[in-house]
Amino acid sequence: MSDTGEAPMYPGITNKAPFLNDVVTRGGQRYGPNFISQETEVVSGEMGGFTDMKVAKAMVIQAPPLYHTTGETLDIISTPGLERIARYLAFFVKEVAAAPKDKINP
Repeated sequence: MSDTGEAPMYPGITNKAPFLNDVVTRGGQRYGPNFISQETEVVSGEMGGFTDMKVAKAMVIQAPPLYHTTGETLDIISTPGLERIARYLAFFVKEVAAAPKDKINP
C-alpha cells in the first residue's frame, strides 16, 4: 500500500490492551498506513511526561531512516500516505471514544 516515498511507522500502545491492539490491527488493515511492525508497548520520548498517568497511552511514530534527520523535508511527504494515516487516526479516535473505559484500561 505504501508508495516509494512514504515513511515507515509503527504504532505504540503502552498497556497492550487487547481492545486497543484490535483497533490498531483493524485500522491498519482498513486504511493501510505504512506500519512496519505489530503494535508495541514502546512509545516515543515525547510521551515521557505522561509516565505517571495510569492510563493507556497511544501513538504512531515515524521509523528510520528519515526520522529526526535532515532528510525529513516537506517535499518528501507522501500525499496518499498522509491521507491513509489521517483516516487511520480518525478511525482509532472514533473507536476508542465509543469504548467503555474497562476495554481501554483493563
